[in-house]
Amino acid sequence: MVAALLAVGVLAGCGEQRPARQRGAPVDVVRAAPDLTFAGDVSVMVDAAAPDANSAGRLPIGTAASGASAPTLELTGRGAPKGYPELAHPLAMVDLLRGAVAVVSYGGVAVRGVSTFRYETVVNVERALRTTPPDRRAEVEAVAGMLGADAFYADVWVDLQGRVRRVQVPVTKTTVRPATRDRRIPKLITVDLFDYR
Repeated sequence: MVAALLAVGVLAGCGEQRPARQRGAPVDVVRAAPDLTFAGDVSVMVDAAAPDANSAGRLPIGTAASGASAPTLELTGRGAPKGYPELAHPLAMVDLLRGAVAVVSYGGVAVRGVSTFRYETVVNVERALRTTPPDRRAEVEAVAGMLGADAFYADVWVDLQGRVRRVQVPVTKTTVRPATRDRRIPKLITVDLFDYR
């Protein structure tokens, strides 16, 4: 009880008006996040990074992107020639969350100063492709074809409006999620979405 009151108090101090948890089953929250992320006529800043490459820029989303070709970011860094699809097409990584299965809620954490809730999941690529809206499917199919796996683990951070704020996936999609006491440090790709406007 005390912990719950403290969590609400901390968020109230940050200007948040809702409790530090998402409503609904974790799998429903994650699967709904792409539609909530792309709702409205907005754009978003994206900062995506792999161990040896990165990309960044403002991308139109939702109705702001309708009729436009799939937005692509330019890769920089020594690993740029590898052509990481997650960095070039970061919004496709959000759409792939439609294939979330076996979702576990992990806890609340701030991402770039915004309150979020973290979820651990496995993404089933076939399910993601089947449930992505037709106007977004071509880019997701292209990215999915370059990932090298039918399923992969992912962590996703969702804000209190249900929008994706961060997606983190392994560089090699066949990598198994490390166990709690596993000393291996996996190579990860992180995609941050912020400054929605």
